[in-house]
Amino acid sequence: MIKRAWTYGLATLALFNVACDSGRTAGSSMETENSIAVLVQLADGTPAARMDVIVRPESYLSGASELGLDSLYQLHFETDEQGRVVLSDVPTGSYIIEARSDSLNLKGFEKIAYVESDSTTPLTVEVSEPTKVSGRVGLPQLVRRSATVSVQGLDYQVPMDSSGYFEFESLPNGNVEIVAFVNDADADSVTEYGRIEADVGAPSGEGALYLGDSAYVKKYFVFDDFENGADAWESAASLNAEVTFNIESAGLGREGKAAHFICKRDSAAQWDWALIGRELGGYVNLSDLDSIRFWVRVSTPSRISFSFDRFVNDDSVTSSDNIKSWRHFDADTVWTQFTVIPAELDTADSNGGNYGWEAVKDSVTKIGIFGAMDTEVWVDDIEVFGYGIFDPFAPLIKKSVVRKEE
Repeated sequence: MIKRAWTYGLATLALFNVACDSGRTAGSSMETENSIAVLVQLADGTPAARMDVIVRPESYLSGASELGLDSLYQLHFETDEQGRVVLSDVPTGSYIIEARSDSLNLKGFEKIAYVESDSTTPLTVEVSEPTKVSGRVGLPQLVRRSATVSVQGLDYQVPMDSSGYFEFESLPNGNVEIVAFVNDADADSVTEYGRIEADVGAPSGEGALYLGDSAYVKKYFVFDDFENGADAWESAASLNAEVTFNIESAGLGREGKAAHFICKRDSAAQWDWALIGRELGGYVNLSDLDSIRFWVRVSTPSRISFSFDRFVNDDSVTSSDNIKSWRHFDADTVWTQFTVIPAELDTADSNGGNYGWEAVKDSVTKIGIFGAMDTEVWVDDIEVFGYGIFDPFAPLIKKSVVRKEE
């Protein structure tokens, strides 16, 4: 982690020959001394007229830097019909000059290490259709909630979700640095957790970007996406209930296949249940689990539950041969992504076999998903963070579990 602070006061940057009617449009002169003459054009050399031009220090970090409301770095200038704008009285420094038009869906930028001189410094900025960029940040779950991902020197910032995933809908093409950081409370600084260079718009087979601690970033895998069937899964139901389980099209705008199970009640019993579960092939130590993310939709808004189960074959410990730790979620009729975090699992109470995370975390034998009665449930893309693969083992010593009173 790197501690840094970014603050900027009023800049001395000025715009040459600004039109009086708009305060934004540059004149056409390219003859000014001590200035940067910017030419904005398309890839084929066609001038890009009426493009916004924004100048920022290269050290600027959106969400962390403070430029001040009166700073000229906050202003957007505009190119003329020939795609030109001249910036005068530019102080020595490193800048990123961005040109963009949201209406035309065109963006571009160039970096410049400018030194004051008695001549005009030319700079050409090429604009093109922007690119969507996504990735994940390897941070502990509690840190991810307050973290920001920004592009160094450009005014683009996005939050990350509970699994560390982030997505920029529209970045200008070119080589950028993407930074993950957290603003420190009551301090004029941020804590930087990771940064990575990305060649936006360039062909690459590397897939999503990863930032941060490799212990969180590299250890990730898809537990199941259900594209190859459900042979590893089983379904079960209580005595007065039944469950039907199959693999079918995910539907409702989601591509590929998904697990689908129907929970039906044969009586008015209050505690009927139905589930699908997957054995892990032995005992798996999940003490280092960061989180599990999965997608769900249901036929009727209802509660679903995600459980970590542990098989117990010691009658002196518990009356049940299966104890668990779980969390409940309110599912909807549209696809919704949920994240299971160990720290947010239900407190141990033994109801439904819930003995808590501490009782099961180092010897999990099965993962299960419960559905509400008289409801259809679809499940897709279960992803695990904190492990590269599950490595089951056969324990030599049985775990001691303190049974809770019912």
